[in-house]
Amino acid sequence: MTLSPAAQAILDRCARDDAPGVSWQWESMAAEAVLRHGGPADAEALLPLFLSAPVAHDALVPVLARHGDRRLAARLLEATVEGGRLRDDVPSVVLQAVGRLGYAPAVPLLWEHVDGSHYVSRDACLGLLHLPCEELRSEIGEALEKYEGAALFPEFLPVLAPKTEDPAWLDRLVAWGEDHASVDCNGGLILGISLHGDRGRAAFTRLLWKDRWEACGTSTGSALWTYAGTRVLGIGLPQLYADLRARLRADADPDVQWDALQSFITLLRLRCADVWTGVAAAEAHAENLDALYSVLFSPTPDDGDTLTELADRVFGSGDPLSDEVRHLEDTLRAAAVHEWSFRAVTSR
Repeated sequence: MTLSPAAQAILDRCARDDAPGVSWQWESMAAEAVLRHGGPADAEALLPLFLSAPVAHDALVPVLARHGDRRLAARLLEATVEGGRLRDDVPSVVLQAVGRLGYAPAVPLLWEHVDGSHYVSRDACLGLLHLPCEELRSEIGEALEKYEGAALFPEFLPVLAPKTEDPAWLDRLVAWGEDHASVDCNGGLILGISLHGDRGRAAFTRLLWKDRWEACGTSTGSALWTYAGTRVLGIGLPQLYADLRARLRADADPDVQWDALQSFITLLRLRCADVWTGVAAAEAHAENLDALYSVLFSPTPDDGDTLTELADRVFGSGDPLSDEVRHLEDTLRAAAVHEWSFRAVTSR
């Protein structure tokens, strides 16, 4: 199979003896192109480069996770694990990658890392999310019960609650977030609720707009996992925009309106950036960008205000958030044009 141009460019730059060190910024940009438009041949070709210097080439791991296979996962673990633990010079996102690739023999290794540092624990939990965990069902339940009701805990452990197959965990996760969890530690609760599927939809939709959860907070990191949750549940931005406008009509409190609109803008920003969450279930529902642009910025006369007009009214026309909405309008339009161009090229 032929390599994508971006993958070939990465390999060529790194192979040049006379070239200065390839910057992480450049490599991550090229790797993002491979992530979106590459394929299995790219993962195979980039694996040796990653293994040659794992920390320097950690931007390649999402490419391996999306375009690799179980055989690649086995080779990845064989080269990066010693004594039953991930080597210290290997980024923990490898744990997430081997899980996403469906490599079931990695289950004990990932579970061993769940109580590690924040990022190690996060990547182990997100890896286990993609694997069968029948043999861990009781252990996951015991671990959740150990931390249930705590303000601080291994943040992503709650994403494994559905693995227990105990339906009571949905309400228990909601109560945990409502009454006890620190907003600095609730990203896993939010994603875990969404992973209960249709049973969790109503609870997820409520928490998305609630101040207590700060679900779209960027400083805490929760926004990314709220965004992933909307994608897991297939709650599109057009639907959320309709919900937002209904809330703005129903509640005239300026603070409530400000928080709700700011939350929506945060989710739109993440959609425009097409961020990688690593959660396979979050990739199944992606809005058509030109349709989204029309809903937000080109409504019919009966649809009311555009998002730009709403921002001017709620924030004020000179506010930085209003300026950001204008920037997002331009970004979304450019992304929609790119989407059409890509369709045209690939359909030839």
